[in-house]
Amino acid sequence: MSDAKRPKRIISYCDPLSVEPGDTIRFMVSSLDGEDFDAQLVRVICGDITPGGHGYEEIECESTVNGRYPGRAQPIVQGSHAIVEPNDYLASLESVRVELCVFPTLVDGARTLISSWGSKGGFAIELDDGFPTFAAGDGAGGEARLRSDRPIPLRRWSRIVASFDASREELRLSVEPLVTAPGDLVTARGASVSRTASARVASDGPLLFAAQLRGDTRDRHFDGRLDACSLGSDPEVPGEVQWDFSLDIGSEHITDTGAHGLHGKTVQLPARAVPGVAWTGEVHDWTVDRSHYGAIHFHSDDLADAGWETSCELTIPEDLPSGVYALRSRTGASEDHAVFFAMPSRSAEPAAVAWLAPTVTYRAYANIRLTLSPDHVFGSWVAADVTNDRFLGEHPEIGLGLYSEHGDGHGVAYSTHLRPVTNLKPGGGLWSFNADTNVIAWLSQTDVEHDVITDDALHERGVELLDRYRVIVTGTHPEYWTTAMLDALDDWLSRGGRMIVMGANGFYWRTGVHETVPGAIEVRRAEDGTRAWIAEPGEYIMETTGELGGLWRRIGRPPNLVSGAGFAAQGFTISGYYRKSDAWDDPRVAFAVEGLSDREIFGDHGTIGGGAAGQEIDRFDERLGSPSHSIVLASSEGHPDDMLQTKEEFLATGGRIPGTAVRADVVFFETPGGGAVFNTGSIAWAGSLATNDYDNDVAKLTTNVLRRFADKEPFPVPDGVSGPRGVPEAQRDESALSLDSLLVQVQDRDDD
Repeated sequence: MSDAKRPKRIISYCDPLSVEPGDTIRFMVSSLDGEDFDAQLVRVICGDITPGGHGYEEIECESTVNGRYPGRAQPIVQGSHAIVEPNDYLASLESVRVELCVFPTLVDGARTLISSWGSKGGFAIELDDGFPTFAAGDGAGGEARLRSDRPIPLRRWSRIVASFDASREELRLSVEPLVTAPGDLVTARGASVSRTASARVASDGPLLFAAQLRGDTRDRHFDGRLDACSLGSDPEVPGEVQWDFSLDIGSEHITDTGAHGLHGKTVQLPARAVPGVAWTGEVHDWTVDRSHYGAIHFHSDDLADAGWETSCELTIPEDLPSGVYALRSRTGASEDHAVFFAMPSRSAEPAAVAWLAPTVTYRAYANIRLTLSPDHVFGSWVAADVTNDRFLGEHPEIGLGLYSEHGDGHGVAYSTHLRPVTNLKPGGGLWSFNADTNVIAWLSQTDVEHDVITDDALHERGVELLDRYRVIVTGTHPEYWTTAMLDALDDWLSRGGRMIVMGANGFYWRTGVHETVPGAIEVRRAEDGTRAWIAEPGEYIMETTGELGGLWRRIGRPPNLVSGAGFAAQGFTISGYYRKSDAWDDPRVAFAVEGLSDREIFGDHGTIGGGAAGQEIDRFDERLGSPSHSIVLASSEGHPDDMLQTKEEFLATGGRIPGTAVRADVVFFETPGGGAVFNTGSIAWAGSLATNDYDNDVAKLTTNVLRRFADKEPFPVPDGVSGPRGVPEAQRDESALSLDSLLVQVQDRDDD
């Protein structure tokens, strides 16, 4: 596959990501120059283009979707809002009173708080560079406007009341800052203004919160929170239409509690379950007292669904082998891939092995921009300059993922696949999807048959899906897990399931799935962990599930419990290698080490930093739940100074702590019912598989494990085991470094 530095002029996505025979998948393609395109179904074997690895490989497939299709540019309009459809109440207004509470997080330019514009009139409350403004139609295509003489406080609540009295032909606007901090009380002042004007406020159009719609143009999106919104026909009396945003948290619905029933819906997934004007800090869980959570936080760069029209579609045939596929769309000068995952039919005989595609994690990392330049999470590491990355940098309109902040600094808590996702396409390397295709390529060259299943299906079907398989193989970074997924995995492993963890930093963030927006996931980055942003006070409880968000470790289910190891450190330059432990020759793991070389070290090669232990690494730790009968076959060495211990491991900041807590462990242990778990302990492991055409100890060890795990013979329960084997003797208990130990080490450095 060529990646010449030419502009990418075609982009696509598909829905759904996970399909079975009989399902219909839709492909949405945008040809930026309007060129027609050729569509070709391909099976993706390896999408990693990093030199020294398996190399890019795709196989063209016969399909009814193959052919030439009309090309057209399909636009993307970002910005969340809420909408109430046109109705008789709005159309009959002669006078109006609009009241709301507002918490602006950006105030530059023109931003609409509430609006309803029709063919002959309407009204709106806006912020004009931070100054509240009331606008009303004049019936002739113009507007009567009234602007406050005081700007609204940023990131503070204020109450705005605007009205038009038809009998007096008067516009009125009042702004009351609702501040309580002593410093704010010095400068915060209310303001009221009025003017005489002739206006027509009746509207045959919809009513929008946080945006305006005029004709086919939606714009002037608001960044911030709205609460306590009401509308009435008497300018002197609080409105009879009362929207209570706290009633529908977790849905796209908004409810009018008044007699007119002017209900509506949210669009592009604004943030809910966020503190409202009544929040005092006494309640941090919206499920306990919703009255504190009456706000919706809108963003001008929210994007849940690009809303493109379908360019072509495919009904999955019964004879399509399970695997990773893509629709490749090509114009004369450019190409793109819309990746999807084909599972086997529920009625078909499954293979013994299934690769679990981490589709939830792919959404979390969608359009990640941190790797395009040095940052505080990935350090100095920058991804290779490839076409899809360049497109991402040039096209911010395709939206954000869970590693971004909105323009106002609020963390992005929702992500979906219903828009172009440039890093869910073959032709990259090092991270997430393309790194995972190294696992697919390795599986494809073994003699062990395998199916492909997905996080999406696991969340929906639970343990029933896993029960079809003897072995589950993960991706390189299965980081994001819903409660339903983790419960199913626990259940399956407790009844004889066998899992091969082909990466690290898995089972890390608790994740929610939206009930009505297909594939939308939610993460609240609460409490701890290496985070691109931190959940704000009062926002730790997920909207989608009502569960506490954050690390599974902080919720009481560390990854060690299911995988034998947990996140220890991260660094993105040079990868280390593994040294065999004194348990290498334990009879319990003889099947794994058979045929390997006599070298004491292995994995000192690979496409990711030159070694098998790198990027993010996991460590055995009995205190965090690693099973006490585990065998640590090998532990990593050779890490540079930028391989830093993960922040949830210690109580206070300090310099790099020397010792064996910064290491990757290869862990094996048996589970009930004849099952077992094998954990490679490193994201970089998969990048070492293809070295020397898979003739190396990393590939041999992993293939030995795969073949034994696929065998029906149960793993016997270990007898007479008094504790773990192979843990480095020099290991200190560094799972929770004390403040005293840090101070001692800082003092030692000062003395030196």
